Amino acid sequence: MAAGRLRQAAFHLGQALFHDPGVVDCYTALGEVAEAAGSSGAARELFKGDGTSVFPGNAAAIIALMAAEGQVADAVELLGSLVGVHPEKPWAAAPWFGEQQIPPVSVGIAVSAIWGAVDNPAPPETVDALAPWLALARKAAADPAAGADVLCALSALARRLGAHEEAIAWCGAAEQAEKAAGRVTQQTLIMLGYAHQDAGQPERAIEVWERAVALPPKNADLLLDLVDLTHDQGDFAQSLSWAERAVAADRKGVKPRAALLAARYRAGGKGSDADRLAELVDLALAHPEVPYLRTCVSRASEGAAWLQAVPPPTEAIARAFGHLAGTESDGGRVTDVSSRATSLEAPTPTTLFHTRFPGSTIAVPDPSEPDPRIPAATDFGPPLWTYDGTRATASVPPPAPEAVDLLHRVAAGIWADPLTAYDRAAAFSKLDAADLLGLLAHMPAPRDAPWVTVQRERPLYWERLAQVWVCLGILHHRPEELWQRSARRALLLRLLFGPDDWTVDAAAFALCVAAWHDPGHRTEIADAVARRYRHAARAVGRRPTALHDPLALVVLICPGVDAGTVALARKNLDREGPHWKDPRRWALPKWSRRRDR
Repeated sequence: MAAGRLRQAAFHLGQALFHDPGVVDCYTALGEVAEAAGSSGAARELFKGDGTSVFPGNAAAIIALMAAEGQVADAVELLGSLVGVHPEKPWAAAPWFGEQQIPPVSVGIAVSAIWGAVDNPAPPETVDALAPWLALARKAAADPAAGADVLCALSALARRLGAHEEAIAWCGAAEQAEKAAGRVTQQTLIMLGYAHQDAGQPERAIEVWERAVALPPKNADLLLDLVDLTHDQGDFAQSLSWAERAVAADRKGVKPRAALLAARYRAGGKGSDADRLAELVDLALAHPEVPYLRTCVSRASEGAAWLQAVPPPTEAIARAFGHLAGTESDGGRVTDVSSRATSLEAPTPTTLFHTRFPGSTIAVPDPSEPDPRIPAATDFGPPLWTYDGTRATASVPPPAPEAVDLLHRVAAGIWADPLTAYDRAAAFSKLDAADLLGLLAHMPAPRDAPWVTVQRERPLYWERLAQVWVCLGILHHRPEELWQRSARRALLLRLLFGPDDWTVDAAAFALCVAAWHDPGHRTEIADAVARRYRHAARAVGRRPTALHDPLALVVLICPGVDAGTVALARKNLDREGPHWKDPRRWALPKWSRRRDR
């Protein structure tokens, strides 16, 4: 300024305001720039830049100059737009802000630009930055001139900042004002419902939105809100009813269609469940720009076997593992174990048991037919496990330490839905086939403290889950190869048709996910899964089989499996009992997508 380079001075002042909009000296210097320029109008020109865009700090300077000229209402409206771009900045810390009474309509315009840009709920730092705006909203809400639209906008900001009682009260006042005028609008009731919902009052929100639905116009988005809220309340029948109405209101919309498919799947229909699920997944993959579709996939997957919860180990040796591991955790020592099993169990848990307790011996009788040691087919490579009598041995060497570390990073929880799992499993693409197979055959013990704790209640569950993660990772192995001749296809089919083991149904599930991602391969994958299931089903009623139930559950979600195989799977599962029908008890911490509201 001393050298007369006012534009350069304006540049530095804009940078300072962006760094900290609350520094009082910045506004003092701004007055000096205006005085040197001859007027506030001339000073504003210094901050406009090239005329195509304005730096946020420069915009704050222009707005402050307007306020100094007495255009405070206009300044508040413009500052709201600036806050909408950078809500984490304390723009309202400017000394001119909040000094005068602002017309409610101007506050409503400003606040409307802010609440749409703020997360719900807002993070603590944003709540602090927007505290002056909440104070301004309170002044505006107390003004008799505040109309219903303004009160609803103020409510939207308040609920994001945690002022739930005021948010409800302001929308309630808006409804009363509209009643007095002779007509309550749908929009006011929608905003009142959101205020109740964010305050943790879902029943009140549903009641208000039911009144809103009865008002014009037809509103598919409102119906979807009711779908979501009733689903979250566990009222799946009502959620399905609202989804049907949403489709009727918007027959071409992908969101109502996805909500209906998820609601029907969740409601538990039979016969075409896998088809509904496949159509839902197809919609989500075809429209990645619509996050709500992935929410619907997660909703359909919630608590469902394989879609979210991997079936837990059911082998007796897994329970024995948990008992002995618990003994050691309590300070005891397990030096040797000698026991007799009633039947041959899967090689993965058996090997894990012998690895943890190397002095153990378990006498196992020769299995009845069909022999679980014999691969269903060897067309795609040698089996992962070979047998010497009843003792299984891995046919591949252990993985590299780097592969083990990667597994622990990826397999930190269960997934919200298979699409989320597929995305996360892409981290395994850096591993070669030897390490992928090595992880499956030489599964490490869990490292993370929560999983170590889980071992007491669900012995070997992490190892079971981790094998599924690895099989999903195989889907990303050499992705440039065409599926039909790809190494990933050969690896998964090699596992699928191997001896009875956890890796069989893990591979079947991974193939099911592959079928969702590429409809062109569904027929081949469905045929392979059905063939392996029918081979496993021969054991039902003839010998103990831990493979049947989880593999049957894959059949029920795999698209394209023939009706006869699906019927057989349902029949055998019903014979086995109801335990498989409530996998919610398997639920553990999961990787999930943030749900945008």
